[in-house]
Amino acid sequence: MIVDMHTHTFCPAVEPLVRDQPGYGTIPYKRDMSPESAATDVEQGAKLREPFNDLGRRRTDMARMRVDAQVIAPAPGQQHYWAEAGLLARISAMQNDHVAGLVAQDRAAFAGLGTLPMADVPAAMAEARRGVEELGLRGFQIDSRVNERELSDRAFDPLWDRLSTLGALLVIHPLGFSEGARLGPFFMVNTVGQPLEETIAFHHLVLGGVMDRHPGLQVLICHGGGYVPSYVGRLDHAWEHRPELRRLTARPPSAYLPRFWFDTCVFRPDLIGNLVRLAGAERVMLGSDYPFDMGDLDPLGTLEACEGLEAADREAIAGGNARRLFRMG
Repeated sequence: MIVDMHTHTFCPAVEPLVRDQPGYGTIPYKRDMSPESAATDVEQGAKLREPFNDLGRRRTDMARMRVDAQVIAPAPGQQHYWAEAGLLARISAMQNDHVAGLVAQDRAAFAGLGTLPMADVPAAMAEARRGVEELGLRGFQIDSRVNERELSDRAFDPLWDRLSTLGALLVIHPLGFSEGARLGPFFMVNTVGQPLEETIAFHHLVLGGVMDRHPGLQVLICHGGGYVPSYVGRLDHAWEHRPELRRLTARPPSAYLPRFWFDTCVFRPDLIGNLVRLAGAERVMLGSDYPFDMGDLDPLGTLEACEGLEAADREAIAGGNARRLFRMG
């Protein structure tokens, strides 16, 4: 079974509840994007309506991509942490119900990830329990920052404990960059901003002590971990020479790479090979970012072109790891 663990859906019912709210325009991706990129996004959005939610179309695309099963998560643009607590809890629950409804149509081919109302930790803890125990979700996708709070904020510790107890994967998937005023041109809101957010999230999870305080927490950082795999040597050097980096952790950052999960959505076989060398094949899973235009249209082909992988490692990345983690097949 070939499993694509990084795909998305879109909950149409959420949009009428948020579109006219003052905070809607503060989403970094929309706020900082150039007019040219915004126009392209409108064109792309019209093409996504069917693949987001039509399982027949999904199956056709999966066959073309040689994928047998998908893990479906909400679109990151619907995370909306700016919303007031009651609205945020409502739209998070709506998205989770939506994902669960898609998965229920074919549990052999699909598994679901939900989202959480992260700005209200008690509400997020309650929704995590409901999502896993009542809806059968396998984990939750969140942004790399919650308004002004970083993921290392101790206020999130009870939620990390809850996810550890539930055995739910935490997936870090930003949209744009929180301070992206310079990233409007050339679609840098995505190409530079999102990997940078993912790199910052890694810093907070590792150097902020989250991974040490919560040894049972399972975390995946999308898009191959952002810039971390190519940057970790400099980060280790800083850890060795700057005492402020060692305040909450006794091991160099590279030692934590095998604690994380990574997808293969990096578009180059040699970068997949680098992930395997740094984190281990048992921590890498096939991921396309379907159906977005910034997704890998042939993730299995990219993996197949990766030289030097043992057959068992290739099989684990293509599906074995995801089958075990998400309890599929």
